[in-house]
Amino acid sequence: MRKSKVTWLPPRPWGPGGLSGLAVSWLVVVGLALALPGGAMAQGQIGPGGGTAGAERPKARRLSARELNYLLLLAKEPLNALKEGREARPLPAITAPALTQAVPLAVTLWLDGQILARAWEIRQPQPVGAGIFALSSKVLSEPDQGRAPTLEEWPRVKIGVAVLHQLDEAADDKAVGKGQAVVVLEGFTIGLGLPKDMPGKYENSELLSKACQMAGLRPNSWLLPEKLTIFAADVDELVEG
Repeated sequence: MRKSKVTWLPPRPWGPGGLSGLAVSWLVVVGLALALPGGAMAQGQIGPGGGTAGAERPKARRLSARELNYLLLLAKEPLNALKEGREARPLPAITAPALTQAVPLAVTLWLDGQILARAWEIRQPQPVGAGIFALSSKVLSEPDQGRAPTLEEWPRVKIGVAVLHQLDEAADDKAVGKGQAVVVLEGFTIGLGLPKDMPGKYENSELLSKACQMAGLRPNSWLLPEKLTIFAADVDELVEG
């Protein structure tokens, strides 16, 4: 484990030349978070100004069909709990290193074949299992895109989960591989396009336009690289039903 370079200092009172013990402690916590292998800097997530943070990233662990089905069950639990009028309970954990890695994630609600809502965590990757469970609750109350389902819609709602790997900047649509997910970034605005968003065969330009719409931007905004940054990522994705 690489040690933090932040040094402990004795507590000092607030003053022109002083720093409180609380502030020093906060600096140490931030330093450790960036230094630990599971910390934000080590994961190569998207930074506030675009680009990926951290030169070295751990090799992605792709998910098996069993692991994806487990995530789908995990994502359905908050919706099932709402339907049954009870609190959501995490499922018993399964032993799988792929479910403990911290990577970008997304949960999507589908209604009659159309995207109803989507919640994601792109900037600060979360452990797969815990992150999907948290996003499945978020998508039912405060989604990043779309709206929560009504009581009448619940029986027709389908859930999808997506786990993104190795987020890399792409110059244009030609730099996006077939079957990859795309992320568009404009300042602090994020849009996410997933392969299962597109029925049948599609062009990468269509998926990028979808991601721009998810961000509330014009569909062709991806054609303006000076204003918007494109990222591509391999993805493990499964939609209910």
